[in-house]
Amino acid sequence: MRSAAAVVRTTLAAVTLCALAAGCGGDSGTQSGTGGSGPSGNASGPGKPGRYSALPEPCGSVSESTLQRLLPDAAPEVYRGTPTETYDSGRRSGCTWQGTDPESGNTLRLTVDFERVISYDPQVSDDDQAELDFAARATEAGLPSPDAPEDPDAPGSPDAPQDGDDTADDTGDGDAGGEADSDDTESGTDAGAATDSDGNPVPRDIGIGHDAYLDDRLSTTTTGAHRDVTVAFRSANVIATVHYTEITPRTGAPPESGPLQDGAQRVGRHLAGGFDD
Repeated sequence: MRSAAAVVRTTLAAVTLCALAAGCGGDSGTQSGTGGSGPSGNASGPGKPGRYSALPEPCGSVSESTLQRLLPDAAPEVYRGTPTETYDSGRRSGCTWQGTDPESGNTLRLTVDFERVISYDPQVSDDDQAELDFAARATEAGLPSPDAPEDPDAPGSPDAPQDGDDTADDTGDGDAGGEADSDDTESGTDAGAATDSDGNPVPRDIGIGHDAYLDDRLSTTTTGAHRDVTVAFRSANVIATVHYTEITPRTGAPPESGPLQDGAQRVGRHLAGGFDD
C-alpha cells in the first residue's frame, strides 16, 4: 500500500502539470473567459471605427467668397479667421471670423466647430455614438425626441396650422432644405418657418448631411439685441456646428432672421459638401 506521503506527492505533481497544460480541466474556453481581459477571454472587441479619422482644417473650411458674402467689406485678416484653442485638434477644432456690417454698423460673427466622436463602448460604433450624441443635442435645442410621439398640433408639425402660403412649408422640411442649394432658393428659407407663441422661430430639422437641425434664437438686453442662428449637422462620426450671429446696439432694430438663417445654411451645405457622404 502506498504511504500517505506518496499520495500527497503524486497529487501535487498532477496539479502542477494541470496548471501548466493549456486546456486542462475540461472546457478551457469557459475557464479563460471568466476574466474577460486576457487574450483568450470572451470580451467583445472595440466598436467599429468611424468613417473619418481626421477633421478639416477649420479656418480653411469656408471659402473666401462665402466669407465675403457673410462678412462684407471686412479687412483681409478677418477672412483668415481665428482658430479655436483645443487640447486635441484631431478630436475637436474650430474657427471664428468677426466683422462689422458696413451698412448698419452691426457686429457680424461666424463660427464653425468640428467634433470627431469616438465611442468607448465596444458594443457601439463611432458612427452610432455620433448619431446618439447628435440626437441628444437636437433634443436639448428644443426639437422633439425621436422616441416621443408626434404632436399634430405642435409648431412645425405638418398638421399644425401655418400662416402664409400653403407651399411655404417645403422650405422648412428636412429633405426640401437639402435640395434648396442654389442662391435663388435661399431667400425664402425663413418664410415658411413655424413660430412659437412669442413669434420666435421654432427649431426644425433641415436636409444637410446625415442629420441636421436649425435653431434661431433672439435675445435682447439693455445694451442691444443679439440673434444667433445655429446650423448643426452630422456626417458619419463627425458633428459640425455653424453659428452665424448679428449683434445690434441698444438703439438699433433687432437683427432679421432670414439673412442669418440663409447664411448659416449656406455655410452648413458648404461644409457638408467636404465630407464623403
